[in-house]
Amino acid sequence: MPDWATALIAVESMTAEAGGETFGPPGRGRLLAHSALVDAGSGGGHVWLLDRSAWEEALAVASRVGHQIRAVRVWDAVVAEGSASPVDQWYVSVSLDLGTSALEFDDPAVSGAIRRMLESYLPLLGRRLIATSTLMSDWRHCCGALTAFEAGSAAEARVLASDDPWRAMFPGRLFRLERAVFRHVPPPAGPNTQRYGGSNPWPGGCFA
Repeated sequence: MPDWATALIAVESMTAEAGGETFGPPGRGRLLAHSALVDAGSGGGHVWLLDRSAWEEALAVASRVGHQIRAVRVWDAVVAEGSASPVDQWYVSVSLDLGTSALEFDDPAVSGAIRRMLESYLPLLGRRLIATSTLMSDWRHCCGALTAFEAGSAAEARVLASDDPWRAMFPGRLFRLERAVFRHVPPPAGPNTQRYGGSNPWPGGCFA
């Protein structure tokens, strides 16, 4: 059954605090994976991937901590559960407003970004692609997307990330992943831009 998981993304000045004892993800028993987001031109940060049952707690944490952290829903198939191994050349392009900005999933801008992903960006990444998912602020509002991929250097990763179509809609950041918290998922074949299931991030369910 297609599903979604909770992601908690913290950036910039949150980096030091998030790694210390003063801050931690909600629902520690439901933590699926965690990685530091290493500076690749956009500062640093952390990403926690949790079971969907941690959603309300994640929202509360994001509300309490402030504007440099946001709770989002991500396609659960991209999450590599368990003790993720260290990686050196994995990067993630994250387009996300850390405030409250979001668009209806059926907004033409969202469907247009997905079409550009299918038509040009995913083919550009080719075999370097690891996984992609829209980021949802609730069951019907899209607040961005993430795309994980391999690159030989931070400079190459920045060139690849510059073509990410979501950057035209939401603030774009590029990080190097410290750990393999995402798993390889084949790119959607297209041309479908709709979700499988009313609350699932795109392209959730394409391979179910």
